[in-house]
Amino acid sequence: MAESLITMQEINHRSESIGKTPETDWDSQRDVKVKKKSNFVKDYLIDYTSNSNLHGLKYLGEKQRTSVERVFWFFVFTCCVVLCAGLIRKVWIKWNVSPVIVSFAESSTPVWQIPYPAVTVCLETKAKQSVFNFTEYYHLYNDSGTRENLTTYERNLYEDVTLVCDDHLAPPQGRKFGFGNETVTNIKEVSPNITDAFFGCKWKDIPKETCSDLFSPILTEEGLCYTFNNLGANELFRMENIHKDYQYLEHQNVAESWSLEDGYAPMTPIETYPHRGSGYGAKAGLTFLMKTKQIDLDFLCRGPVQGFKILLHNPAELPRLSQQYFRSPLSQEVVVAVKPKMMTTSEGLRAYDPNRRQCYFPSERYLKYFKIYTQSNCEMECLTNFTYARCGCVHFGMPHGPEMKVCNAGSMACIKKVQMELVVAEVEAGLEKRNEENDTIGEARKIASRCKCLPACTSIEYEAETSQADYDWKAIFRAYKLEIPPEMNDMMYSRVMIFFKEPQFITSRRSELYGQTDFLANCGGLLGLFMGFSILSVVEILYFFTLRLWCVVWNRRRNKKNASDLHQAGDMDVKSDKLKQNYKD
Repeated sequence: MAESLITMQEINHRSESIGKTPETDWDSQRDVKVKKKSNFVKDYLIDYTSNSNLHGLKYLGEKQRTSVERVFWFFVFTCCVVLCAGLIRKVWIKWNVSPVIVSFAESSTPVWQIPYPAVTVCLETKAKQSVFNFTEYYHLYNDSGTRENLTTYERNLYEDVTLVCDDHLAPPQGRKFGFGNETVTNIKEVSPNITDAFFGCKWKDIPKETCSDLFSPILTEEGLCYTFNNLGANELFRMENIHKDYQYLEHQNVAESWSLEDGYAPMTPIETYPHRGSGYGAKAGLTFLMKTKQIDLDFLCRGPVQGFKILLHNPAELPRLSQQYFRSPLSQEVVVAVKPKMMTTSEGLRAYDPNRRQCYFPSERYLKYFKIYTQSNCEMECLTNFTYARCGCVHFGMPHGPEMKVCNAGSMACIKKVQMELVVAEVEAGLEKRNEENDTIGEARKIASRCKCLPACTSIEYEAETSQADYDWKAIFRAYKLEIPPEMNDMMYSRVMIFFKEPQFITSRRSELYGQTDFLANCGGLLGLFMGFSILSVVEILYFFTLRLWCVVWNRRRNKKNASDLHQAGDMDVKSDKLKQNYKD
């Protein structure tokens, strides 16, 4: 009995000790767990550094290395990482900011693969003096005593003609707005027609019966001009968005198998439209003889300079002779040797943002009034929208929609002003304080900021090398001992010859400075040079911190569970042995 009582007391004492565990026991157990956890992380990192193929890391995990050695290799490895990251950053900036390089094509391009330049000719004589004496009406209009004697038609006609004269001649007290069809009709009535302007034309050394076979009327900011080899209105404009009051282009020639981006189709014949160059030299070009009567010359509308303005441009562009041209004076022969400049873009750049490659593919930029995107067409449309936002109207030579009013003489000062404003409006649009100054200015600057008229990814320009000499046509009559007809005594002539200078030219090409492969190669070279890094190193890192980590944790849990099971089984055996022993006792 005494022994049994002692045994029961021991059991109760053990149960009380199990039920009332001191706080120190819990703290000691928690410290053990934290220590085990930290040991696990440390051991795992040592395992990674010992087995990694990155240079220098293995010295950090080897147990036989001293602390000094480990600090040294940690410093060296950190320096290599920082230096490598800095160099890669420079490569990234170069790839991100300037990924495009412009180089010359591998082979030259023959001139028959591109269209002959469109040639637009504008006369400096805007109104024939024999039809409408602009100088006389200038004095009558600006004299308050005689202005009242002019009829409404005469005042309106004078104001309409000032739209194509020098800007300062437009009367500020004139009409602010007008009717576009009436203005264009009045300008055409007083302007020299194609018969008055051209004496004869030759294309590829073949004379034409009339110059109307080659040239057709076109409306520009300079008034009525004549153009050769330009696309028709239906191919140049989005007719559904253009007003129907008057036409800019009268001819309807269709581009048979040519586009700006793709050029001529492989099986396109030599004689096609737009005309293509089939050779070089004067015999393979365009020659035309201009004429004018001395009695029709006006030295007030366009100043003391007489003759003709000529512009060579892409057939898919609307010409702007107010911005760029060369002059053909009276009684002069001008010889123009043309050197094409063509820029193409590799397909590898199509995936890049237009601002990075600095050009637009045709499908990337929509123009409201033009079907074909070129930088010149974009700038013309931008000027139209900007002018309308600032002045409430547009010049009749600007393509515009039916809802836009047409400016007249009273708005010419505004048109002249906004052309200069547009140059700086895009910069000023970024200044929010200035945008708040005036609603009209703010809206105009928003329009300017949206222009962003980058070049087309495929563009063609024509550089002109000109030379000239006196053209004394009367000397021919004297040399042949011919009498000059009386009707020709008053005539003044100018001859222009335009042709390709060389049979081939070198095309420029935009291509990738750093493609994705080049970028990876440069980064990989730097990583390999400094750290011995490779794609397998990435796989190794992912392996150590995903699959291997999961496997190690799973194995530890399984081993822990097995040990716990064995421990519980051992405890049960001990308890059963003690119970048997007590029972025997």
